[in-house]
Amino acid sequence: MSEEKKGLNSTTIALMVSGALFYDVLQWLLTFIFMGWLVGLFAGLTFYIWFKLRGLSFMKPKRFITFGTASIIEMFPFLPLSALPAWTSAIVILALDSKI
Repeated sequence: MSEEKKGLNSTTIALMVSGALFYDVLQWLLTFIFMGWLVGLFAGLTFYIWFKLRGLSFMKPKRFITFGTASIIEMFPFLPLSALPAWTSAIVILALDSKI
């Protein structure tokens, strides 16, 4: 049985960015009925588990700050910043950071 390779490959990064775009659009649509915070909660849990399954730690300051900032921006839909695609930006930054 082959051992699973840890880290992010190009396919995983593409799927993560696609998922982040989906969550950002869905959150933007559900913000009008005051349910966008729920999408932010599921997005945060999804990406946290996904990164942990791929062997990436959030204990590095840059990763912790990036993920935490995106979580805070997206959890509070009344902030003017909540219209920004914070999950997509955070996932791109974290994926590039893991490849470097």
